[in-house]
Formats: sequence, structure tokens, C-alpha cells
Amino acid sequence: MKVEINNRQKAVSCPAREVRRVLALALRMAGRDAELSVALVGDEEMTALNERFLGRAEVTDVLAFPYSAEGEPLVGEVIANAELAAREAATRGHTAQDELLLYFVHGLLHLLGYDDHTAPERRRMRRREAEVLAAAEREVEF
Repeated sequence: MKVEINNRQKAVSCPAREVRRVLALALRMAGRDAELSVALVGDEEMTALNERFLGRAEVTDVLAFPYSAEGEPLVGEVIANAELAAREAATRGHTAQDELLLYFVHGLLHLLGYDDHTAPERRRMRRREAEVLAAAEREVEF
């Protein structure tokens, strides 16, 4: 696994080593390898990216962009909103770092083909998120 990390925010301290560890674990559990670019951003940048790429002028938690075709080695980008992670963590009873790691796992799962448009898809994705985070010994309440 190759991961490039770009931290463009100051709201949450999230050690690069831990991001790499959790993403590597998720990939091992999926039986995959990947080349990833991950970024930590704030509300303003995330809103601009969401509007630019998805046409939604609103803040969101995570965006994932696949750069490889199906059947090719996994290459992609995951962008997570650290400011939103800090707010959400305060209401969910876990750390902002754990919430941010949830966003990275969620984005990676999208790159791996998971979706969350329907209730069954959301349940499947949540189960996998919970499995990965439990294996990483991270405590996240959904």
C-alpha cells in the first residue's frame, strides 16, 4: 500500500501513521492493495469540492475519487472533513480522531465498490466500517 497524506486543516490532530495503519488494515481485510492520496480539509474547502465535483453547495464528511478502472490495481483519493469530524464526534461520544478515521474508512470502502444509496447498501457499509474500526481497536458510535 502506498498512501500520500496531505493535511490542510488545523481542527483535528490525526497522526499520519494511524491513518496509514487503519487504511492498510481495511485493505488487508478486503484482500486488496492500493495507491491512495488522502487529504484532511476543513468545511470551506470541503464545501467547495463538493460543489465543484458533485454539484452540491453544502458541507459533507468525505469525498472519494477512484482513478482506476475495475480490474486494475486500486488507485484513488479520499478527502475527509476534519472540522465536521470534530463537531460530529462531540455529539456521538467518541474522539474527533476516531470520527475522522471513520470518514477515511468510509471513503476507502466507496473506492472498493461499497455504496450507501439504499438501506441494504448502507447496512452493509456500516457493518464493514464497524468491523474495520473494531479490528483497529478504535471506538466509534454510529
